[in-house]
Amino acid sequence: MRLKTLHLLFAAVLLAALWSACAARADEESARKYPILSAYIYNFTQFTTWPSADAHDAYTVCVAGHDPFGAALEPMKSRTVQGKKIVIRRFGGGDDLSGCSIAFISKSESGNFRAILARLKGAPVLTMSEIDGFSSAGGMVEFKPANGKIGITIDLSAVRATGLSISSKLLSLANVRG
Repeated sequence: MRLKTLHLLFAAVLLAALWSACAARADEESARKYPILSAYIYNFTQFTTWPSADAHDAYTVCVAGHDPFGAALEPMKSRTVQGKKIVIRRFGGGDDLSGCSIAFISKSESGNFRAILARLKGAPVLTMSEIDGFSSAGGMVEFKPANGKIGITIDLSAVRATGLSISSKLLSLANVRG
């Protein structure tokens, strides 16, 4: 009986150690991934043309749902797009994102992203996510792992339907559909 208890205790300690190592690895991946995604988002601000750009006082980058970026988006606040400042805002998944220039829809909204896209239909908001299948469900820009890097899939028909235009320089780096 005592030996069985020791085995169970050892197994519990081993599982806790493995879980801790996995959690630390996931944190490391997030620490590397989201600054890269932030840089991609910034580049989209530089290589996308909005139909109502003159009406904007600022370009607003919005995160819908749980914010996975932490402080990774903060450096954008000191930069500009066509001479206008960049503002970062965070929203719940059910909030109105129509005033955003870019809306990044977090994985926390996996069950809700289609409704968010439906509410934004036709609005000049560049939608982005790392939710699997995002671009095939009407989202504009999907980030996904590709050969150890972050790949980009752009649904060009979804982009054009809102009057947005993405530079061919940026399109050449992406998998373009539509």
